[in-house]
Amino acid sequence: MARNVLLVEDSSPARRNIATFLERAGYQVAQADTGEDAVRLIEASGNFDVVVSDLRMPGMINGLDVLSFQNRIAPHAGSILMTAFGSDQIRDQTRRLGAAYIEKPVKLNSLLLEIEKHTRR
Repeated sequence: MARNVLLVEDSSPARRNIATFLERAGYQVAQADTGEDAVRLIEASGNFDVVVSDLRMPGMINGLDVLSFQNRIAPHAGSILMTAFGSDQIRDQTRRLGAAYIEKPVKLNSLLLEIEKHTRR
């Protein structure tokens, strides 16, 4: 059975590239380009094995908000935060949420390893 990933990334080219890579690796990938869309998808399905979210996106909901919401709705799921605007504070907040932290530019093989690690929960 394929594992389900929610990919939250506002850059269309990056989102398509990551989604295609993950689909070729055998994952089912739902996509959102804003935190608001991600929250709606999590509410509607709640069955994602892992949520991979960018930190900064348009709208009022950022990646940390998405992962925090996901933890409340589906605490069994894994979570990964990607950012090009990292800091020790963001890294600490990410870890407090139990999420993995990946700096951009994302190396796809490294992302895949994190996803595999976080979907084995």
